Amino acid sequence: MNPKTFQELMVHDAIRPSGWLRRWLEQQRNGLTSHLDVAGPPFDSKLWACPHLPYRKGASPWWPYEQTAYWVDGLTRCGLALKDPELLRRAQEQIDYVLEHADRDGYLGPKSCKPAMPAGRWPHVIFFRALIAWYQHTGDPRIPLALARHYTESPHNHADHRDVCNIEIMCWLAETLNEPRFAQQAEAIWEAYQNNLPHHDQALARAKIHATGPGSGHGVTYCETVKLGALLYRVTRKQEYLRYTRDGFRQLERHHMLLSGAPSSTEELRGTTSLDAHETCDIVDYSWGAGHLLLAGGDAALGDAIERATFNALPGALTKDFKGLQYFSGANQVILTRNSAHTLAATASAFMSYRPRPGTECCTSNVTRGLPNYVSRMWLRSGDDPVATLYGPGELRFQRSGQPVRITQETEYPFGEQIDFLIEVEQPTAFTLWLRIPDWCRKASLLVNDQRVKTRLEPATFVPVRRTFRRGDRVRLCLPMPLRMQRWPEGGVSMERGPLAFALPIEAVQTRDRDDKHQSNEFPAWDMRPAGPWNYALCLHEDDLERNVTVTHGPPTLDPWSEPTLRLTVPARRVRGWTIRRARMLSTLGADLVDPARNIWRSKEVILRGDFRLTPPLPDPKTLAHRLGKKVEHIELVPYGCTLLRIGVFPDGAVGR
Repeated sequence: MNPKTFQELMVHDAIRPSGWLRRWLEQQRNGLTSHLDVAGPPFDSKLWACPHLPYRKGASPWWPYEQTAYWVDGLTRCGLALKDPELLRRAQEQIDYVLEHADRDGYLGPKSCKPAMPAGRWPHVIFFRALIAWYQHTGDPRIPLALARHYTESPHNHADHRDVCNIEIMCWLAETLNEPRFAQQAEAIWEAYQNNLPHHDQALARAKIHATGPGSGHGVTYCETVKLGALLYRVTRKQEYLRYTRDGFRQLERHHMLLSGAPSSTEELRGTTSLDAHETCDIVDYSWGAGHLLLAGGDAALGDAIERATFNALPGALTKDFKGLQYFSGANQVILTRNSAHTLAATASAFMSYRPRPGTECCTSNVTRGLPNYVSRMWLRSGDDPVATLYGPGELRFQRSGQPVRITQETEYPFGEQIDFLIEVEQPTAFTLWLRIPDWCRKASLLVNDQRVKTRLEPATFVPVRRTFRRGDRVRLCLPMPLRMQRWPEGGVSMERGPLAFALPIEAVQTRDRDDKHQSNEFPAWDMRPAGPWNYALCLHEDDLERNVTVTHGPPTLDPWSEPTLRLTVPARRVRGWTIRRARMLSTLGADLVDPARNIWRSKEVILRGDFRLTPPLPDPKTLAHRLGKKVEHIELVPYGCTLLRIGVFPDGAVGR
């Protein structure tokens, strides 16, 4: 029987990543996470450890504090995961300053965000996540007490726009301090939010959320607010809250989920064509929200969702040294320059190119949270029992019945199918080890000390291993990864295996964009143009994948995103006339700030003139058969996260042949 809810760990030094996972965190630390000041304002400041941050013309006072709070949370969690003394010193400087400069009424944070304004205290949610992470690892008693004062003695209308996300912190206080008043406060704010803003992106809007159609509104706001029902459920046990969040995530999955595992959102929620993309913030905020729903409802399939976004969308939006990122990122991107973004919003901009600051500031800082968040939730607990929620190399340390326990997870997952859990205890110790069976795995097997365990291993469940563990016990979980072909609008098809999506890596000519004021020798801004063929259609049928696709495993590596260890060899044909789109005039969506006091924007059409080169849509399926080359070639696909220029959604070359 599955656990119904989980809890996050409250054990100092509990989770320690190793292998390729630790190496990726180290690359993050050595890249933007330690050097985000290269991206300019507001990161070239003292962040929250100062009285005031200037904000740019047309923005609200809270704007620079949102961007810098993302970074503080990212560097805090990265430092905790790596036990890195310099990152921890910098995190503590921020935390101590805010705690030591509380107002008389308990208010924490910048004075410019204290007055009432839409989303004025939204940045506090992000910064307070760093406080909570610090408390979970250090037990610093100042933190829950200071947060409690902030929310009880400093009055504010949290029911306005993204301010409502402060419910996340109130629910944490209700659980941590066992104080029902914070749950009551959170419920009252939620009710006021519904009444005051019935038109807002994620107001309950029962007719919309329970409808079968797509969602609407700002993608990041959707991801941040849709999780609030799961949090309210945890502290009230009212089922309608849990249903609300589950319905919202189903809506994303059905109508907005891209190949990479992130929801389609170039500012607003979009569709799922080969040219649709996601904002990099959406990767992090979607995964964070999915984690809260997993904690509340125990849905094993949400572990799949978090892995899919982390193993595909996250590395796919980053240079492999973590020194550049995309603001918008998509499955098909064959040219990436300062004026080649092919998205509906920000068309012909640098938003899709890899650089330290490819668009507005949020993604540059928010991306630092993605991998540390994954590591922090690899292990949860059900009561006092450990739950292996997300997979990857590392270890868990905890106490059971007064005995220290260490579980080492030895695996190349998601590049390998086998996960070994090595148990180390001083004395025989009884507990239940819960293991997640992914929804895509139909033939999982489980062995304890080389003896097969006869139990049902159903997809999308957690399976218990109940026993008295002894030193040297080994639990082996085998997760055979089937090949899958997915279908997309406009005749598109893609390949997946286990939690990984695959794409064609396009050989690129990379040149430095030296006109980018935020680039440097150490942190370059790249323009990338294709230097090899990419216009292929896959020639495959779903019922014959095992025979026609060759899976090649290379030797393990500590840097699998730069040195792919998995390759799929697939039959394909070139498509005549499918070339880079060239245009002299383009239409794009812009926005005007029509009400700065309420942070209200109005979309508008903008006409651009110039000489533009963009990634093209898929060729028309009606004419595809007549445009296919006669020669069948065998092309190599690699994991999506290993690519920069890529084709992930292909024309279906098997149609009509």
